[in-house]
Amino acid sequence: MTIEDICNLVMAFAKAAGRAKAAGFDGVQIHSAHGYLLSQFLSPAFNQRRDEYGGSIDNRSKIQLNMIQAMRRTARPDYPILVKLNCRDFIENGLNLDDSLNVAHKLADAGVDAIELSGGVINTGRLEPSRTGINSIEKEAYFRNEARAFKREIHIPLILVGGIRSYELAEELVENGEADYISMSRPFIMEPGLINRWASGDHSKALCKSDNACLESGRKGNGVRCLVKPEKHGGTHAQLNIKMGAVKC
Repeated sequence: MTIEDICNLVMAFAKAAGRAKAAGFDGVQIHSAHGYLLSQFLSPAFNQRRDEYGGSIDNRSKIQLNMIQAMRRTARPDYPILVKLNCRDFIENGLNLDDSLNVAHKLADAGVDAIELSGGVINTGRLEPSRTGINSIEKEAYFRNEARAFKREIHIPLILVGGIRSYELAEELVENGEADYISMSRPFIMEPGLINRWASGDHSKALCKSDNACLESGRKGNGVRCLVKPEKHGGTHAQLNIKMGAVKC
């Protein structure tokens, strides 16, 4: 990308935030994780630039900070802006925890309202963002240790995502101060009414099998949907194109 390309992208994000606010959305989130474009700017594994947007973590995070400033001008200071951020890339020469914490401080100082903490890069195997085989509570919340480091360092709310399936664990994370909010994705594809079920007193584990078949369906152009037959999970089958939600437990 040329410098002009980057400036145009910053303004595109700012205009998008303005449109979102005008349309009545409660806030916006910048996706700066999982190896997508903004994540690549932060990662030494991808960012090989030798200009003001490459090299040090100060330079590699410049595009995000410019976006926040531009979005604030467009959407006004009180409009919620969140950032989804990798704690680590979990790849060779990828973003590490220290640099991620550095970015988090900068984002907080720039006026970001909350950080959603994730990690990994799409299609890199066992340590990618949507991990498979989450079949025990010990395997859930796989960015938990990094979340503890973030909570010690930053003063803005932290949203934790990553394999959370159990109500009791979600509650524990919040009560222990390891996260302020809990975010889930795949469980809502299978079970859109999960939060209502938990709120009603049924705290049994989310029914999601963590097999990633829903994501593969999307990648093939067939829509992001749960492929488990309805009779296997209580008739809650639904085909959804929206796959992310957050709740405070």
